[in-house]
Amino acid sequence: MRYVSCRDNQGGVAEDSACAHLPKPPAREVCSVGACGQWKALEWTQCSVSCGQGKATRQVLCVNFSDQDQVVDMSECDPDDRPATEQECNMAQCPSVPSSEPRRRVSPIGRADRNRGHPHQWRTGPWGACSSTCAGGFQRRVVVCQDENGYPANNCDESIQPIEQRSCESGPCPQWVYGSWSECSKPCGGGIKTRLVACQRPNGERFNDLSCEILDKPPDREQCNTQSCSANPHWSTDPWSSCSASCGRGYKYRNVTCVGRSGEPVPEENCRHLSRHQKQRRCRGGRCPKWKTSAWGECSASCGAGVQQREVYCQIGDQHRTPDSGCSRSPRPPSTQTCRLEDCPAHYRWSQGEWQACSETCGSGRRRRTVVCLDHNEQEVHEMYCSDHERPADTELCNIQPCEFIWITGDWTECSVTCGQGYKRRLVSCSEVHAGNENYEYGHQASSDCPGTPPESYMACNLPPCPPSHTWRVGIWGPCSVSCGEGWMERSVQCVSAEGDLSDECPSTSRPEGRKTCSNPSCECHLPTSCRHVQIQAGVVSDGEQVLSVQGKALKIFCSEMNTDNPKEYITLTSGERENFSEVFGFRLLDPMQCPSNLSRREDCQCRRDYTAAGLSTFTRVRLDLSKMTIITTDWTYAFTHEGHKVPFATAGDCYSAARCPQVANQILEPDLPILVRTNCSVKLDIMGIKY
Repeated sequence: MRYVSCRDNQGGVAEDSACAHLPKPPAREVCSVGACGQWKALEWTQCSVSCGQGKATRQVLCVNFSDQDQVVDMSECDPDDRPATEQECNMAQCPSVPSSEPRRRVSPIGRADRNRGHPHQWRTGPWGACSSTCAGGFQRRVVVCQDENGYPANNCDESIQPIEQRSCESGPCPQWVYGSWSECSKPCGGGIKTRLVACQRPNGERFNDLSCEILDKPPDREQCNTQSCSANPHWSTDPWSSCSASCGRGYKYRNVTCVGRSGEPVPEENCRHLSRHQKQRRCRGGRCPKWKTSAWGECSASCGAGVQQREVYCQIGDQHRTPDSGCSRSPRPPSTQTCRLEDCPAHYRWSQGEWQACSETCGSGRRRRTVVCLDHNEQEVHEMYCSDHERPADTELCNIQPCEFIWITGDWTECSVTCGQGYKRRLVSCSEVHAGNENYEYGHQASSDCPGTPPESYMACNLPPCPPSHTWRVGIWGPCSVSCGEGWMERSVQCVSAEGDLSDECPSTSRPEGRKTCSNPSCECHLPTSCRHVQIQAGVVSDGEQVLSVQGKALKIFCSEMNTDNPKEYITLTSGERENFSEVFGFRLLDPMQCPSNLSRREDCQCRRDYTAAGLSTFTRVRLDLSKMTIITTDWTYAFTHEGHKVPFATAGDCYSAARCPQVANQILEPDLPILVRTNCSVKLDIMGIKY
């Protein structure tokens, strides 16, 4: 997209009507954008030193991931997201050198030869931002002298010192531009004329007014025709509007008003004796885009039916093409059409199988058959080889005679009771009468298909009265007698007759239970919620296991430091030190980009034991943060470090490698109580009796 404006002979912006006789250049055009690149970082090199502090580097490429990592130009990738190409690396501490001996530098293989005679070198930082957004400026960067270990030095070769400052160009600054004055709004009595004033660069790019010197902005409004009007009323005309059509024929409009001597509007009757000015006039907005088509191409088939194509495009005039959206006002001509040459030789024919059974016995069913296309060897081929208009039908209607339905009833069952009043039932079904069959056949039809009311399917039956009986009747259990601890609850137990009257003739041996024990789980709400509560409520001052209510669940917690004002909560690990340890392995692979062959704790690997952060810690209890429900992994009160550094709980090394070796991440949960601990690599845990 670009800015298009009409200019006068002095280069100022003018009204579009002044350029109506010229074709307007397009402000938009179609552009092709390739796939964006993405940064790809290769592996880090080995550290530049074998001891002390050095640097490692890697190559960063701009690739197109959608095209099998093909390398593309750096400009295709976002420079702000470019990964780092250099990082610091810390090796084991270099051995101390006596003051009487000269200091030796340790370099990787090949580096000492290359740097012999030039042990120090210049290092540069990235260029800073340009000091000006337009009309030139400067940018700076950091230039330092360092030794081979990356430490500051001061004996680099000054003849090759990189520059610290350079000029930068951000393009010309925007300036005020203005167009021609419009017609005066009044012929007399003080009118207003306007013009377009914009802040833009020489290439037409517009900016906010604040980007130019606001005090130097030329005026865009000015008084005109300040002479007094005559006593007689007259017609006053406004400036013409822009053309109503961007292309083709259109109209321009303006207001025509009857005004008095002072320029104020007066009724039009005062100006009827004067010839009225025209309110509209024709205008042309340039040539409109139209659909253009090329000649039809050849038919895709040498015989029979085929397809032919042609190019359809949107064009202005005889040469300039434009996007299809410019011709959206009119329907787009078709770009394809069917074509048919002479019929192809009959090398293929249709073959049909036998009709299948009808889907219905009456009332308009359908039946199907197989229709395939065969070649001259009677082999089935795709249907495209046979003529569509000669294809036999593969479905047709059948059994279109009306259906007849009747009610079918089964035999009555025996009475549902052996004494007293009961019922009998029978099967009632709506069945279709099959034409040509001597007997009826049952079918699952909708009852609405059969005429009339369906026969009864239930009938009452009365047998001799039953002898009176007596049974126990029980009520529902009442609430527990206590709100906390062990109690009981009761229910009513009554002997009733068949008529529902109370009786005492029920057998006592079958009497249901009327009372049973109960316990109210709400007692847990009375448990202390922290070791501090135990200390305050029960006056306990010695460390030990206590039962606390943790998130509504009774949980055994070890209370520590009970003789202080800030006791702490710990979880006693079931297996103790034997199953709960954290380790950072002291061995490192010679090739840090590989993984151990069997992902296990090995000392026979191709490695060296120089990992300074190595350590092994075991735990018998871990501290619980009740407010966050998390394990505080760096509490060492009930931990013992057997060797090396302290290793926090549920923490381990990185699988002895810099590569992304497979690791383990476990979420430790006490049943119904979310206590979160994350682990990786060589960590064994046993919490609340659950091993991980």
